[in-house]
Amino acid sequence: MATFAPSLPTTIKSFQWTTLGQPSDVLVFNEAAPLPTVTGSNILVKVHAAALNPVDWKLMKGGVVPRFLMPRVKVPCLDMSGTVVATGPKAGKKVQVGDHVMAMLDFSKSGGLTEYTLVEESLVVKKPERWSFEQAASWPLVANTIWRALVSYGGIKKGDKVLVNGASGGTGSVAVQLAKALGAHVVGVCSTANVRMVKDLGADEAVDYKTTDATEKYINQDFDIVLDTVTTGESFWAKRHTLLKPSGNLVLIVGSSNAMDTPFHLLYAGAQIVGKKALSLAQGGPGYHLFTAFPDGEILAKVIKVLDEDAKANPTIDSIHDFTLPSVLSAFEKSKSGRAKGKIVVKIH
Repeated sequence: MATFAPSLPTTIKSFQWTTLGQPSDVLVFNEAAPLPTVTGSNILVKVHAAALNPVDWKLMKGGVVPRFLMPRVKVPCLDMSGTVVATGPKAGKKVQVGDHVMAMLDFSKSGGLTEYTLVEESLVVKKPERWSFEQAASWPLVANTIWRALVSYGGIKKGDKVLVNGASGGTGSVAVQLAKALGAHVVGVCSTANVRMVKDLGADEAVDYKTTDATEKYINQDFDIVLDTVTTGESFWAKRHTLLKPSGNLVLIVGSSNAMDTPFHLLYAGAQIVGKKALSLAQGGPGYHLFTAFPDGEILAKVIKVLDEDAKANPTIDSIHDFTLPSVLSAFEKSKSGRAKGKIVVKIH
């Protein structure tokens, strides 16, 4: 049987988009959207904060995913934190009404840039008490992504040497912290202005890409893992045999900009990935991995335990924006600039 908090509204405020284009052209602020209906194993969360990721504005540009795999009315932001206000008749095994939670949402359903959102109960974890809602909202997608990058694909072990490109960004900053928490020696690549920040995050070395080319500095198969969080990794692929040990892994999370434009582009991008993986295998390494993360509550719970309980790490927030159209559009512009130092968050309640 479903369980509800008292006095839920019938309509809510929500950012939505239905057509393709730039956020400034397609994003609307609906002040009378219907309250989502709780069914099955879903829970209804009163959202306190949502975080932006590049995927949010990339989806608005168009392509295979928004055309075929998303609902007609789309709500941005896959990261959110908030308070459980209702549980479906098959939910209530993991969280209860009143619990504070965080989650990476499923892009094929509703997003987090709204006052209330539905989420499958299995995807949420309880928010660490010492983190604010803004901090909690900033990490689910990137934490999920970085765990897969370092653990599932990188095979990280204590004592490994890891290079993180984009170490000061919303994703790279988490990579630095998680790699350190897992016992690695971390080299972070960033701009001049962010060298101190990257060192403060725990990096053993910080390389200023404006003055030093990491692929020229490290030429003795120094690394077990090279993780590129900001580019398609072509420069690292070209120098993989001098950068990485034969047993090492090049891990990428950014594909070509047009990979999802059409089914043909998707197939072509897939063929390129298969080709590079086959070449890596034929040459005896290093490994090559390009992947997309999907919501996984079990992985999120593992990452939060390591970062919060074991490492006592804290999310790095670039900026917090109001739940208004001008402020949210400003947040999207900041995300598109690629110059954020940490995560961009919208405070909702």
